[in-house]
Amino acid sequence: MKESVKYPDYIGVSEVTTRSFEHMRVESYFDGQPSLMFDEPAGFDITNGPDDKTKLSGQSRGWTPVHAQLAALAGCTSITVRVVARDQKFRLAGLETKLRSLIDIRGFFFDLHLRPQYEQLDFDLILNTKESVKKVRALAAETHRRCPQLGLFALAKIPLVVSWYRAGDATPLYEEKLHCPEGTLPADRLAAAASPPRKKRAKGKAKA
Repeated sequence: MKESVKYPDYIGVSEVTTRSFEHMRVESYFDGQPSLMFDEPAGFDITNGPDDKTKLSGQSRGWTPVHAQLAALAGCTSITVRVVARDQKFRLAGLETKLRSLIDIRGFFFDLHLRPQYEQLDFDLILNTKESVKKVRALAAETHRRCPQLGLFALAKIPLVVSWYRAGDATPLYEEKLHCPEGTLPADRLAAAASPPRKKRAKGKAKA
């Protein structure tokens, strides 16, 4: 990495270093901040038939890289929402987010013709606000335009369901389905594939 290179003032430069240790432990360092430890969960396994079981030999001592990526997405989006709310004079008293990712990891272990990939991300944003749905839509659109992490996932065309809630409501004010296929969502398809088939009822009346 070239140390003396200069960039235009509008280019933000972020630098992170890592060191790898035993049992999949990796520590990440950012100048002036505590280190962040990555490690795969202990006991996490995936099976390929009755006679094959592949285990990750982590120790659950730190964040997984996937969790860190989701935290980066949530954190970057939350900061962007705050900036956009300020610029749009959107009254926002508080913000919480929830993220869930579904990743097909077969290609990481035994199906080497596949590439591990995110099947779907569900991203809930819970806003403490009394603003209108119209203003929430405007906030969402500008947040998508400005947020670098959302832009990264958009460029990768990862199926992303973004739901904007008012705090205390069970139904979203506004929901976006980005890069999702027509018809059944990947999450619904995967849930159906994991569910046992329903038994068909026998035709005719049962005898007394």
